[in-house]
Amino acid sequence: MRAARTLGPVTVACGAFLLTLAPLLHLQVAPQIITAPADIHQTTSLHAVDATYLDTADLTVRRGARITAVNTVRGDVRASDEKITVWDSFTWIGDATTGAQIEIQSQRVAFDRRTARLHNVCGAAVDGDTSVRQSGIGPFWPIGVRKRTYHVFDAKTRTSRPMTFAGVDRIHGDTVYQFVQRTEPTVLGSAPTRVPASLLDLEGLRAGFPGYDGGRGDIEVDRVYEGTLTAWVDPRTGTRIDQRQQSKTVFRTKDGIDRLVVGDLVLRLSEADRRDRAIRADKAARKMR
Repeated sequence: MRAARTLGPVTVACGAFLLTLAPLLHLQVAPQIITAPADIHQTTSLHAVDATYLDTADLTVRRGARITAVNTVRGDVRASDEKITVWDSFTWIGDATTGAQIEIQSQRVAFDRRTARLHNVCGAAVDGDTSVRQSGIGPFWPIGVRKRTYHVFDAKTRTSRPMTFAGVDRIHGDTVYQFVQRTEPTVLGSAPTRVPASLLDLEGLRAGFPGYDGGRGDIEVDRVYEGTLTAWVDPRTGTRIDQRQQSKTVFRTKDGIDRLVVGDLVLRLSEADRRDRAIRADKAARKMR
């Protein structure tokens, strides 16, 4: 029981990126302004096969798993105004075969309704932590996307990272711009995690090994994440027609050695969702014209 409590949400570290999956907007169009809506309510699902994750219920690494991530975005109409829109995003991640919950993550964003720039107002937070400073753009991309680099907030590392234009593609007849955001191996969290030494096959450690507590039989590790986020964006409306997230998380002991892979997966939007987004993006573009 102590080990499970100590581990906390360290299983796959793959949910927060879903919060950057731009919801398909029902755009509000006026003669000289296009803005993000405050009353949005949308659910999106992504799926991974042959995935690896750490099941904290019994401290077992599951391999070959199917994972589903369900992200729901709701607008906070009362907190929004004519300049700032506030959205709340919740992501549930679970084992698609067993139905077991792996992790729950949340993000509250406040951003400029026209430029999409994030602001730290109205209780903006990541996983309830209002001290996180969000910058760049977040779940909403500006109208008229260009072939350039955008700085997009990454909720996993809690930093703004460049997302670079990588080419032009076509999805269901629509011309889309491909953008890629890469995250080098990065330690997650401000404090190390303690795990049983047996989980890492290190029961024979001796006193003096960095972070090892022989009395408790556990050891300090860092959660180290690396990943690549690829998005295919409709330049007319800023809608992400497709998204793929490759992520890997390991436990690294204080001697700098990666000891155990606790998350390794590729999440992708379903074909049905891609088709639906392309259709809706076309309708939004016609309305804008």
